[in-house]
Amino acid sequence: MYNISKTILAAEKVLKRIKETKGKISFPINPFELLKENNVIITYSNFDKLEGLLLYDKEKSVVAINMNRQITRQRFTAAHELGHILMHTQVNVNNFLCPISGVKNDIEKEADSFASNLLMPTEELNKQVDNYQDKDGNVGMDECLLIAEFFGVSFEACVKTICFRLKRFEKNLDNDELTKEIRKYKPTAKRKKLFDTTNDLNLLTNAIDYSYFSSVNLNKIIGIKFIQNLVYHDSRIEQVNITQDEVNGIFADLRINGNESKYCKSENQNIIEALGNIEMNKYCIETKDELDIFKIKDLNKLLYKYAPYPEYAGTYRTSDNMILGGKIQPVPYTEIIDKMDELNKTIKNVIENIDKYSISEYISIVAKIHYDITILHPFNDGNGRITRGLTNWLLRLKGLCPIYIDSDNRAEYLEALHRIDQEGNTELLQIIIMKSMIKVIAELHDSW
Repeated sequence: MYNISKTILAAEKVLKRIKETKGKISFPINPFELLKENNVIITYSNFDKLEGLLLYDKEKSVVAINMNRQITRQRFTAAHELGHILMHTQVNVNNFLCPISGVKNDIEKEADSFASNLLMPTEELNKQVDNYQDKDGNVGMDECLLIAEFFGVSFEACVKTICFRLKRFEKNLDNDELTKEIRKYKPTAKRKKLFDTTNDLNLLTNAIDYSYFSSVNLNKIIGIKFIQNLVYHDSRIEQVNITQDEVNGIFADLRINGNESKYCKSENQNIIEALGNIEMNKYCIETKDELDIFKIKDLNKLLYKYAPYPEYAGTYRTSDNMILGGKIQPVPYTEIIDKMDELNKTIKNVIENIDKYSISEYISIVAKIHYDITILHPFNDGNGRITRGLTNWLLRLKGLCPIYIDSDNRAEYLEALHRIDQEGNTELLQIIIMKSMIKVIAELHDSW
C-alpha cells in the first residue's frame, strides 16, 4: 500500500546527508549526482511510453531517461529512480519501468512522492511561497513559475505541489480543473518572457556532468547511422539541398566500393561535398593524430577530396569574405595566420590540462573555440562543416561522444554564434551542444 510517510522520511534522510557532507543544502538539488553516488550509470533513450527505467544491480545499476522530455522532467525522473533504489530494491525487484501515463501502482506513486519531497522539500517550499504570498498567504500562477525556476522542477509539478501538499494556491481546484488552468496559462511562453537560458544551462550542466558517455564505432551499424545523420544535418545547416535517402545511398556505396564508388565520379556538387564530409568527419572521430588548429588544412582537403580541382583545397582565403545574411563576419584575411597561432596556443593549453576540467567546464571551452574558428573563417568554403568536425575532435579527446546539430535548430545555432559575437555569452551554444549530446547518447543507448 502507498506509504507517503515512508517517502518523506527517505527524502529527508538524503537531504540530511547532503547537508552533513556539503555543509548546506543548495537548490536546485542535483539528482544526477545523487544517482552517481549510488553507483548508477545514467544514460538516455528515445522512449515512447516511459519516462525512464531502472535496471538495478548491487554493484552497478543503469538508469535510462527519456531524452524527449524537458530537462525539468528528466530531473524528476532521475529523482524518481533514486527513490526506487533507496526504497524498493530490498524487495527483490530489479527492474523498474516508469510509464508516462496510465494508472500507477503503489511503488510508482511512492517513487513520485520521494522525488517531489526531495526536489521540493516542504520546509523550503513554504519559505519560497512566503516570499511571494498574497494577503491570504497564497500564490498564483506567476509566482509558481518563479518558484519552479528556483527548484528546477516543471511548472505543473510545482503548481500541483503547492496546491495539494501545501494548500497555498490561490484557487481551490481539483486535479482536472488545475490541469486545465495550467494549460491555459501557457507556462512555456510565459517562461521565455521572464527568463534567459541561465537556469536551463545550470540544469543541463547537472545532467551532463554525471551522464555516461561511450565512443562511436563507425564500423558498426549505429556508427554508420550516426555519420549518415551527421552528414545529412550538417549539409542542411549549410543549406545544401540533399535528402536523407541520398546520404544513406552515398554512404552505402562508398563503404562497398571505396574510391570506385559511382558517387566519386559524380558531377553533382551536393554529392561531392557529402562524400568529402563523410571522410572528414570519420577522420575527426577516429584519428590518433595530435590535434592542432593548423590541421584544418587537412580537414578542408578531405572535405573537397572529390571536387573537380582538389589540389586547390586546403588553401587559406586571400581576400576578405562576407557571410551573406550572416550576423557575424570573418576576421580580415591578413590576420588569419596570427589568429590561428593564438588559437593553437589556447587549444594546446586546454589539451594539456584536459583532466582538470569537469565535463561542463570543458564544453564551455569547446563552445568558445567553436566560435573562434567560425569567425576565423580561414577558407573560402567549408568553414562551418570543418568547425563542427573539429568540435567533435575536441569532444573525443575528453572521452565524450561526438554530436551533430539538428538542421531544424539551424536558426537557434546561428543565433547562438551571434550572441557570442555581440555579448561574449556562450550559454546558448553550450545548451545546443549539451542537448545534442543527450540526443546522441540516446541513439547510442538504443543500439545496446
